[in-house]
Amino acid sequence: MKKRFSLLMILAITAISYSQNPFIKHKFTADPSARVFDGRLYVYTSHDRDDAKYFDMLDWACFSTTNMVDWTDHGAIFSLKDIKWADKWAWAPDAVKRNGKYYFYYPVERKKIGVAVANTATGPFKDVVGKPLVDGVAESFAGAEPIDPAILLDDDGQAYMYFGCREARVVKLKDNMIELDGPLHEVIILDKQGKRLLWKEKKKTEPNLQINHGGDGVYGEGPWMFKRNGLYYYLYSNGWSKDATMVYATSQNPMGPFVYQGKVMKSVSSGTSHGSVIEYKGKWYVFYHTQDLSGNGFKRSICVDRLFFNEKGEIIPVAPTRKGVQRIQ
Repeated sequence: MKKRFSLLMILAITAISYSQNPFIKHKFTADPSARVFDGRLYVYTSHDRDDAKYFDMLDWACFSTTNMVDWTDHGAIFSLKDIKWADKWAWAPDAVKRNGKYYFYYPVERKKIGVAVANTATGPFKDVVGKPLVDGVAESFAGAEPIDPAILLDDDGQAYMYFGCREARVVKLKDNMIELDGPLHEVIILDKQGKRLLWKEKKKTEPNLQINHGGDGVYGEGPWMFKRNGLYYYLYSNGWSKDATMVYATSQNPMGPFVYQGKVMKSVSSGTSHGSVIEYKGKWYVFYHTQDLSGNGFKRSICVDRLFFNEKGEIIPVAPTRKGVQRIQ
């Protein structure tokens, strides 16, 4: 009986496996946007070059899984070569499904956001509009760097796109998902006393810490939106200082204003923080990137850990792990 019990224990232990962070190691990837389509989880990323000396990415990647451990690499799903009106900086993307099609949103040239469409989650995607959806060159209110698009498809069918670097913006999308539905709006973030939180450039003599950029709640870049129990969670990076990380604010309205609540996770090794949160098979996950694999901030790698909420709906800050997450069925 003891031998049989020991054998069963060994089999049970060996059946448990973890994703191991970073969970993609054969190429450098960053800015993970996690989405669930038809029971499968997809992660859309930017793709850091093997010889990168800057954020001069050329294409976008996609990976998918059904168990959080075994990942399929779908290769380059879209590229700068597929865009006639842009030729550099394929940065942080997002994707959603609607009307039986998949819509891929991407920033280029630090000034523009485009949208491509496909019949499958992994493409091939096509630039059907032929011009930017948001053009910071033509519209100054888009902000100095209109990058990092993130999409919320709300329960009532209204779609919203959040974006911006240092200057947070949101705009409604039409049902066709390739046109704006109205003007751009500023995303307002308040502290719990109602005071506006705004990014500021630190003085040259000040240490590179969040307190000198306006505090933990200020908006830097990398927005992400999700809804849980009727509450809108607005995630974002609070900057690029030594103690910067992903933080969040909440609201009863997808347009805000949002009230700063706290950190999503502790700071990671990368000088940039950009990620996403998703529920999959009844569990919540946070995706993010680090430079643990390369030791180089221009060669990042994507990671995932479990995310938990307390009874008030507050996010319990995540401590990044090397183990990753457990296999699920």
